[in-house]
Amino acid sequence: MFYLCSIGSNLDPGLHVCQAVEELLARFGHLRLSSVIRTKPVGMHSHHDFLNCLFVVQSELSTAQLKAEFVTMELAHGRDRNHPLCKVADRPLDIDILAWDERDDFAAVGVDAYLGELLAEMYLGGRIEAGKVVLSLPGSKVFARQHFGHSPVDLLLPEEHRGLGGTPPDRASHHATIRHH
Repeated sequence: MFYLCSIGSNLDPGLHVCQAVEELLARFGHLRLSSVIRTKPVGMHSHHDFLNCLFVVQSELSTAQLKAEFVTMELAHGRDRNHPLCKVADRPLDIDILAWDERDDFAAVGVDAYLGELLAEMYLGGRIEAGKVVLSLPGSKVFARQHFGHSPVDLLLPEEHRGLGGTPPDRASHHATIRHH
């Protein structure tokens, strides 16, 4: 099954988005990742801008199982999902499943307006001119000083370095291939 998902963060967002992408790549071995954009908070009062991006992952997990993995990641990054205002509070990490299908074709999926340009860029060749953010993880063995966020990319982790529980077997020796569209 293919899943279209989003990542959002407005507390130390550069760090949390980079780490989430690295963790997702280690877990699934392949991600299609959109550009990363800076957006104003929607549906909440906050002075902290968000970093947002979309990604597509293929997995045999059910929707409920995948969401449970995402919630575990959010908690590990410090999100308080027990807070009564969790949905409208600042957050270090928010990962949502937006759609799923047997095919990787989400061009016609309805998404929130602030994600629409990202979806069009990934599937329809659209261009985002404003708000893009380029990210990297200095010292990351996965990205090895490569940057992402300025355009859609395919991130591929070699098969022998894909972890089953979300952590690569040997973080010191694996590398990802980043293919820009």
